[in-house]
Amino acid sequence: MRKRIFVVDDDHEVRSCIQELLEEEAYEVETAIDGVDACEHLDHQWNAYDVILLDVTMPRLGGLKIVQKIQEHDPTLLCSIIALSADEEALRQSAGMGIGNTLSKPFDPDVLLVLVERVMCWS
Repeated sequence: MRKRIFVVDDDHEVRSCIQELLEEEAYEVETAIDGVDACEHLDHQWNAYDVILLDVTMPRLGGLKIVQKIQEHDPTLLCSIIALSADEEALRQSAGMGIGNTLSKPFDPDVLLVLVERVMCWS
């Protein structure tokens, strides 16, 4: 069975590049365009994803708010999240909320793949 990854990023180009990279590695990828869209997905399938790649700085509903919702629903899911941002302070905040894997934008695709594999092994 293919591993499922949920990519949440408001930047279409970043979201598409990540999706293409992961699909080339044979992952099944679903995407959300922002935090509101992500919550709609997650409300119906909390445990459906092996990894969640989450942009923590988005309009409408940021990734840190999504992390709070996940903490309320099932804190064990925090280990499946990789927080992404160009804002180092936002990444520190996500780490302070229990996210063990963070990645600064722009990022090296190979580093992203290593983090995804690491999270797959832990979850």
